[in-house]
Amino acid sequence: MKLLTVQDISCYGQCSTTVALPVLSAYGHETAILPSAILSTHTAPGFSGFTVLDLTDEMPKIIKHWEDTGIKFDGLYTGYIGDARQFDYILKIKSELMNKNGQFFVDPAMADHGKMYWGLGETIVQGMRKICSVADYILPNITEACFLTNTPYQEVHTDEFINALLERLLALGCKNVILTGYEKDGKLGAIAYDGKERVVVLKETQYPSYHGTGDIFSSVIIGNLLNGKSLYDTLDDATDFIVKSIQKTKGDESHWYGVKYEEVLAERK
Repeated sequence: MKLLTVQDISCYGQCSTTVALPVLSAYGHETAILPSAILSTHTAPGFSGFTVLDLTDEMPKIIKHWEDTGIKFDGLYTGYIGDARQFDYILKIKSELMNKNGQFFVDPAMADHGKMYWGLGETIVQGMRKICSVADYILPNITEACFLTNTPYQEVHTDEFINALLERLLALGCKNVILTGYEKDGKLGAIAYDGKERVVVLKETQYPSYHGTGDIFSSVIIGNLLNGKSLYDTLDDATDFIVKSIQKTKGDESHWYGVKYEEVLAERK
């Protein structure tokens, strides 16, 4: 499979493109990148004074070159987008650079813990809704799901709250929802929903939480789906991957900025 991922490059911090590329490659997929921006580090607490280079103006030039060269992709995976102008470029890629039956995955990486990420606002939410409407799979966390559906954020995930989120997300127009960060009975995991059936996988909640685990989770999900794995096996593998990555990292105070996912990849060879 030839896959294109469109998201930022955080040069240090183990997230976005720097985790997506090795994970997807390890799952056997030739992975190209279209960076939305280059950051010196990620923007989560712990880093300050980071630099940001927006690449919006470069994106149409790259896309045009690919068109001229005849490059096509079997899958498209989008993550963090920092400029709302980029959503139209993503839709152009979907319509013109995707092979027949290619799959479109959207991780609307824009928020967590009830708040939007640094520097992002309503135009990004609107753009995410736009690309979610034509996606085969969307992979929001609970906070992102709330922003996408104009649902008040709740720390406690009641069945009523989750059921409403799933229906509202599917109503955006996507074919499948994989809702991440779902907590129940002291466990944490994800729910997949296609409007008819649900697949739920929960594992013991791991502490502390780390930045970048959502990007790794999405990459493992996409790697498995493109390999034809069942939804249950896909969710089980992704949740297991994150649990093991956190277990290998906790206790190392010098490694607070992300998880040691490379060690998990190495064990899977």
